Amino acid sequence: MHWDYTGKMINLHRSFPSFPNASPLNNHDTMSSLFITISALLLVQAPALLGQKVDLRNYVIGGYDANSNETRVAQERARRYWQKNGKRFGEKVRYLAIEAAAVMPGDVIQPLWGNMINAQTGSGFLLPSEWNPGRMRCIMIFDTQTSDFATKRGFLVIETPHRGSLARFGDYIALYINTGSFW
Repeated sequence: MHWDYTGKMINLHRSFPSFPNASPLNNHDTMSSLFITISALLLVQAPALLGQKVDLRNYVIGGYDANSNETRVAQERARRYWQKNGKRFGEKVRYLAIEAAAVMPGDVIQPLWGNMINAQTGSGFLLPSEWNPGRMRCIMIFDTQTSDFATKRGFLVIETPHRGSLARFGDYIALYINTGSFW
C-alpha cells in the first residue's frame, strides 16, 4: 500500500479500459498487415539497397594516346570480357574501362602538374614513398553496344578504382575491369 501526501491510501495498480474489439485475432491481423506493408516497402527499395554505387570522382588527370598494339590488345581483352560477362550485367553496363598500358613519366609530354594538383583522385603522388613511375595507367573506354572504343584517345590516371566497380572517367561512367583478364 502507498499513501499520498494527504494521508489517503492510493492504489498504484490502475486498471485500463478494455476495448470491445480487442481480441488475439485482431492483433494477429494488425501484425499481418504491418508485415505485408514492410515487405512491400523492402521489395520496392531492394534495387536501391542492392544497387552498385558509382564513384563520381573523376580519375582522369590527362589524355594519353596508347600505341596501336596496346589499343588492339586492350580491345580484344574488352571484347572477350564482355562476351564472357555481358549476360550477367545486361543493359546496366554500357561502358567498360580497361587498362591499355602502363605509362612511364617520360612517355607523357604534356605538363600535368596543374592537373595532378587539382585531381579528385591520386593525390598520393605527392608523397615520395608513394611515387612509383609505373603507377600511371592509360585507361580506354570500351562501348559495349558498338564493340569498339568510345574514343580513340585514352585517359591518363594515377589511381584506379577497385576492379568491378563503377567509376567516372572524364564524361563516362564505366565498369572498371582492370586488364580484363582476371574475370
